[in-house]
Amino acid sequence: MTNQPSNYGISERLSARSRADEHVERIALAGFTVIESHLTPQEVATLVPHVDRLLQRQAEEAGGVERLVEIGEDETARCCLAYDEAFLPLVRDPAIGEVCRLLLGDYFILMQQNAIVNAPVQSHTQRAYHRDLPYQHFVSSRPLAVSALFCVDPFSSTNGATVVLPGSHKLEQFPSESVVRDLETVVEAAAGSFIVFDSMIFHRAGVNVSAAPRRAVNHVFTRPFIAQQISFPSMLDGRYSDDPELARLLGYGIGTVPSVSDWWERRRRRAR
Repeated sequence: MTNQPSNYGISERLSARSRADEHVERIALAGFTVIESHLTPQEVATLVPHVDRLLQRQAEEAGGVERLVEIGEDETARCCLAYDEAFLPLVRDPAIGEVCRLLLGDYFILMQQNAIVNAPVQSHTQRAYHRDLPYQHFVSSRPLAVSALFCVDPFSSTNGATVVLPGSHKLEQFPSESVVRDLETVVEAAAGSFIVFDSMIFHRAGVNVSAAPRRAVNHVFTRPFIAQQISFPSMLDGRYSDDPELARLLGYGIGTVPSVSDWWERRRRRAR
């Protein structure tokens, strides 16, 4: 006896040949999926102090956490890899890379990598519905960007797990209030998992009613014609540029060139 759902009148169907194909199909239909990372539980646990220290360091750079509170940045640390190479394994996760390749093609870049903390009870800008390509009210025939939200802590309905509106990546406008209430879905995931979604899906952080912060690191991978939120090549100052695959992922060689001669030189390097 088969577990395959019965059907009739169907002459065409998709056939997933790998786990990556299954995840891509889920993203195409619902807009999101959950993928286990290659990190061990011990490796995931070691990221907790790295996130906390980076938040503290950026608060010090800003002149105090109150300066970040004024602009809604107090629970976010931006451009993580530029500060701490502990975040590099997340960028290079092979399962995420394969899904991005299937959705975005062979050439895609890391547009942003931000650590986000959802603190207990406190208000947070991420609790408002948004797209990771914000202010855009259009849809495209193929994905423009893929978000991979790494769960440093477990995501649950208690600690403010991400809430998504399934299928909203196919809709130009934000749904009506009653539809939002009916469709919003809490995505629970274990620590060490990636919540991966089409960046055009409407989503938000839930309210953290637990006693502990909920940490995550969000990655947005895009087609290379979309500008990085913050320039990784500038922040990294040449680091990782000797690794061709990683350098391309980090956006080396895609910035606007300042002159015609620089354009020619870029073309020469690519022709080698």
